[in-house]
Amino acid sequence: MVFEQVDLDRQGTRMKIIFVRHGEPDYRELEERSYTGFGIDLAPLSEKGRQQAQGLSTNTLLPSAEIIVSSAVTRALETASYVACVTGLPLRVEPLLHEWQVYKSGTDNFEKARTMFLENKGELLPNSPVQYETAEEMKSRFLECMAKYRDYQTVIVVTHNMLMRQFVANEKIDFCQVIECELEI
Repeated sequence: MVFEQVDLDRQGTRMKIIFVRHGEPDYRELEERSYTGFGIDLAPLSEKGRQQAQGLSTNTLLPSAEIIVSSAVTRALETASYVACVTGLPLRVEPLLHEWQVYKSGTDNFEKARTMFLENKGELLPNSPVQYETAEEMKSRFLECMAKYRDYQTVIVVTHNMLMRQFVANEKIDFCQVIECELEI
């Protein structure tokens, strides 16, 4: 899968991003029914994940935002709905904020790809046995998506660990962790 590269000449708007990783998901029902690929992205939050998302209401960074932009993946969208209820901010759903792509389903392939991704610093080597989305491809799709929100100074983005890691230094990002950063969009 190829994503359009963002025209760097069009960049230049500084935006405060308040990243929120989704809450803990519950994959049990989908795994029992043998869902794979994007089908697994239909998983809702677990009960613990709902509690984590409700706990976001005490975060002092969230009220400073003007809008919430969420991945269309169920676990992120459900988390964003809790944030929207607490803050009263408008919520937009963006399919390009999806989880990192591994182009062959299965937990084993995902774990192997993640290990290779980290070892190769986000690059995909030509002889890679598993195909996956590179760090540059993730950054590009994020910037492409966020370009339409340039009129906002502060945006809450509810998304996924691997995508967030392309913009923040944290190696481990917990469920419902909030991380603030400033990016040029």
